[in-house]
Amino acid sequence: MIKHTKVYLAYSLVFCLGYLVACGDGKIGGSVIGNPTLGFTTLRMLSSSLHRPAIFPSGVGTQPVIATMFAPQAFPQVSISNPSQLGQSYESLCDNYGGLTPDSIHASLGNSGLVSLNFLGGNICKSVLTSVGTDEGAIPKGFPVILAGSINTLVAYGTFVSGNRFRCIDTTNINALADNTFVRAYYDLARDAIILGSGTTQLQVTCSITIPAGDDVQHITVQWLKS
Repeated sequence: MIKHTKVYLAYSLVFCLGYLVACGDGKIGGSVIGNPTLGFTTLRMLSSSLHRPAIFPSGVGTQPVIATMFAPQAFPQVSISNPSQLGQSYESLCDNYGGLTPDSIHASLGNSGLVSLNFLGGNICKSVLTSVGTDEGAIPKGFPVILAGSINTLVAYGTFVSGNRFRCIDTTNINALADNTFVRAYYDLARDAIILGSGTTQLQVTCSITIPAGDDVQHITVQWLKS
């Protein structure tokens, strides 16, 4: 009985906080989240393999209340002077490169070309392309951009075959994308770098992975932010 009471109280708290944010124009206790007087907001990226594309409110400077409470791995990102009407976070992950069992990326797919990182769901990445978007033709692939905005943050993290972990990040380069375009991530086998592409255009955002001698990438998660 006590357990059920605690669960009901937790859901009631989430509902009440969500109601305050939704109906109070991003205000809690009379304080505006973010600082509109400075002309920018600090947006957040959802870190979860369960949310390939995630949508965040723009202009309130934070992610949804429920995500804040139940996804503590959300990280603050760069400040944008002219944020999109709709913030979005995207994610691709790979730890199977076409075989029956998990293997490393170079051992499975070689040392040249671009590996298309999964945007459909699952964890299998086996398409190697000669350049960005060569498999698209008239049908765009990737995640949709909903309302124009700027890709401004790219992060990748994962594990090597040795079990050691790695990460890379780019919060310097910015690419503007129009509404109803598509964006996807690639692994550059020759440079050991994560890049993004929209159609056949490679975007400026990129981050590089330093692989120790004798090791290789086994699991990789890539996330990027449109704000």
